[in-house]
Amino acid sequence: MGEREFEALFRTYHPVLVSAAYNRLSDIGDAEDAAAEVFAQAWRRREEATHVLTIAWLYSTLRNVVGNQYRGRTRHARRVEQAESAHRDPATGTSDDALDVRAAVNRLDPADRELIWMAYWEDLTRDEMAEILGCSAATLRVRLHRAKKRLELSLAALANDPGDAGSPVVTVNEGTL
Repeated sequence: MGEREFEALFRTYHPVLVSAAYNRLSDIGDAEDAAAEVFAQAWRRREEATHVLTIAWLYSTLRNVVGNQYRGRTRHARRVEQAESAHRDPATGTSDDALDVRAAVNRLDPADRELIWMAYWEDLTRDEMAEILGCSAATLRVRLHRAKKRLELSLAALANDPGDAGSPVVTVNEGTL
């Protein structure tokens, strides 16, 4: 892969990977670092094969980089707090329900959180998700179903939290997030 092709790859997918990393890390600086690391690895491997051009390779590499960043963090509560504060900008017009859903998603374990982000925020097809995650479509459906059930429990827990007494319980259905 030549320099021009790599620049085109970067221009096309860098914003996508930053967004995907931000959805998982809830910190724009960490998200930009993760995307930069993915492209650094792609640059080092650019001469090896054309697989670097695939979105699946980029996402798989991003998953590994993000996983390394998760292991470096000390507290899950810190991630939730950062996500909530990052999305409370009155200028965005984000509804309280959307904040509740984001908070509930951020309370999930990293694997479930990743599935929910990929399925509902990143507009990936189920086939793309299965390829990125290295599993069959059937396995993906089961994992996504279980993640949605755990998200419902997380939303219910937020609704029952005394500090958040007025939040409704939201049922997660295909295509509703």
